[in-house]
Amino acid sequence: MEIMKAFKIVRGIIVSAILLHTVSCAGLQARQARSEFDTGLSLFNSGRYADAVSHFEKAIEFDPEFGKGYLYLGRSYLNLGRWREAVPPLRTAFRLAPDETKREIADIVLDIFLRHGRAMDEESQSEIRDLLRQ
Repeated sequence: MEIMKAFKIVRGIIVSAILLHTVSCAGLQARQARSEFDTGLSLFNSGRYADAVSHFEKAIEFDPEFGKGYLYLGRSYLNLGRWREAVPPLRTAFRLAPDETKREIADIVLDIFLRHGRAMDEESQSEIRDLLRQ
């Protein structure tokens, strides 16, 4: 009986250690995602969209559910005129976003489409129209 009791205690300690490690790794990744996003946002706000892209990409690598990371990655691509590349992150941001952010995304995409629609190829126009329909 003593062996079983010791085994349960050791098993409990191991499970607790694994859970603690998992939680601390998730917290570290969330902090890293936020740090990359903040750096990217600073670059974005300075008009350095190409430099911001890599930071937004890293942010969503650290946290694949980081909706604002996708939103600003898409916005950076839009500002660079890389229409086709903008659509997938904007779709993901739209999927992850609360309702008020969905309206913001729709407004941004519509504004870009109205201002630059003629500069887009037909496939990009079609993808952006599909995104607006969502």
